[in-house]
Amino acid sequence: YATAERVKALYGSATVSPSDEREMIDIPCIGEEERDSANHVPRSILNGIIQFRLEETFELIRDRIVASGMQEVAGRKVVLTGGASQLSGVRELAAEILGCQVRIGRPIRLDGLPSSVEGAGSATAAGLISFAMNGPLENGDLVETETAQLPVGRLARVGQWLRQNL
Repeated sequence: YATAERVKALYGSATVSPSDEREMIDIPCIGEEERDSANHVPRSILNGIIQFRLEETFELIRDRIVASGMQEVAGRKVVLTGGASQLSGVRELAAEILGCQVRIGRPIRLDGLPSSVEGAGSATAAGLISFAMNGPLENGDLVETETAQLPVGRLARVGQWLRQNL
């Protein structure tokens, strides 16, 4: 798994470009530590696999949002987080499939955490840590959890959908 993540981070892209066919990359054989036992493959093979999986994932997300009836509320803007959100072309691919604005989430700065966790790959974890430390936010201000009212209407449905589907 670590090798696959490394190959994706070093050579991966969300879309295949014409130059990918000419660029050869080394993919280590499963279970082999030595570099001379690597497979030499065109970068287009790796990026074709990545693109297919991302398209499949974004289509599933789109279909679940539509099936929930929340496309008018939850479908206006999407924030991508995680390591794959750092791939070149992922924002454009997601926007095309989801049919909405897409941005890449960046984690908020948390005191005491190393700079190595400041990328988009750590945005979700940083947000969860911040929430655990500070509680929920309402209009950018902290809300006391004992007195906070549960959201009603569409916002409540979005929260319920997120709890059930994520």
